[in-house]
Amino acid sequence: MAVVGQVYCFEINGYFSSSKIESMETTNTHRVFIIAGLLSLFVSYLGIWFRFINDPVERTGSDFIAFYSAGRVAQNEGTENVYDPLLQQEVQEQEVGFPLVPGQVLLYNHLPFLLPILQILVSTSYVASFYGWVILLIALYIAGIVILSYGLSRVGVDRNLTLLIGFAGFLFLPVFFSLMNGQDTAFLFLGVALWVYGLLSGKELFAGFGLSLATVRPHIALFLAIPMLFRYRKIFMGFLLGSGVLACLSLLLLGQNGTREFINILLLSAGGEWYGMKENAMYNLIGLLTRAMPQLEAGTIRVLGWITYVIAVVWLCVLWLRTRDMRQGLIGLSVTLALFVAPHLHLHDLALLLIPIYEIIRVSQTDGVLKTLTVIAMLIAISLLFLLINISPYLQYTIPYLIMLLLAIAPYYLKSRIPSTILHQS
Repeated sequence: MAVVGQVYCFEINGYFSSSKIESMETTNTHRVFIIAGLLSLFVSYLGIWFRFINDPVERTGSDFIAFYSAGRVAQNEGTENVYDPLLQQEVQEQEVGFPLVPGQVLLYNHLPFLLPILQILVSTSYVASFYGWVILLIALYIAGIVILSYGLSRVGVDRNLTLLIGFAGFLFLPVFFSLMNGQDTAFLFLGVALWVYGLLSGKELFAGFGLSLATVRPHIALFLAIPMLFRYRKIFMGFLLGSGVLACLSLLLLGQNGTREFINILLLSAGGEWYGMKENAMYNLIGLLTRAMPQLEAGTIRVLGWITYVIAVVWLCVLWLRTRDMRQGLIGLSVTLALFVAPHLHLHDLALLLIPIYEIIRVSQTDGVLKTLTVIAMLIAISLLFLLINISPYLQYTIPYLIMLLLAIAPYYLKSRIPSTILHQS
């Protein structure tokens, strides 16, 4: 019996030693991939950016020209005249160097409370204004990532790993794409990050105020705010108060005539056919239907999109009401679903997918179901995949939907894993 016991112990010790060696080899492989991936993304982005900013056609063809024209009109004609399409057209014609027909103008159709910031940042130099705006957006993204990192520190993620996750998150391709386009997605990201922070820390009013900042995309902000009415009413009240303050500021900036022009701009944008809408290039349900069923009229597809949006809001309200622990997958699912059913959504808005990715890391750390390095590698792999899918339209408009589906269901899958069968945090 003693001999058998010694042999048995030897076999067990050998098994664990072998498992430990395999685990170390896997960890080293992950680290090599992460370092190589981060360097590849950083170098690629630098090359793309310098080619872009030094090409007059590319830089004036970006979405930033709409923000620039809004800032210049605010400086020269006052904020109440910003939403005059003809004034925006004049500014944009000066930058592109040739006349534009009204349908070629990239309209500034964003909410008015950003106008004081644009009024301060822009100057007569388009490139200098672009750099100033991008620096502000970078600061907002960093702030959002730091806030999300708080949720990781609460579940014991190592500080060095948290920093590595932050670097990987900042190099997430939709984040870079939003910077290159000068889009205000960073405000949206920061607002949703504040909402997540408030939920996790129990600071409900703060979460609502944060979510009001996400009204730069009203359809996404409302989608996330309405379910709060049935479960976290303080968050909903904070959202109403914060949004009310921003609405009052907007009315003061625009006045009666400016508000009327703003509404007209929104109606033009809602039609979906003005320059820059590009519904066939969207990464949402409307974009999917537009590409899959070209025989349907655009108006019919928009109606279907809005109906689905309303149904999804109702379903999410029920889900938030019935789910006891919103921290295990519900936040990421809500954000991903908001992106899919949003009536207007382009690649830069997919920066919000960092929210479910951070949730996967948090759930993994809490339940010990997945190595943190594995999730970081996955984040980098997604960015590299986003870079590669442009080689084929089929991949370009298929892979992002699969990624969204993966990120939506991953926390629930990880939660269902049996602790004794899974890997522990590295």
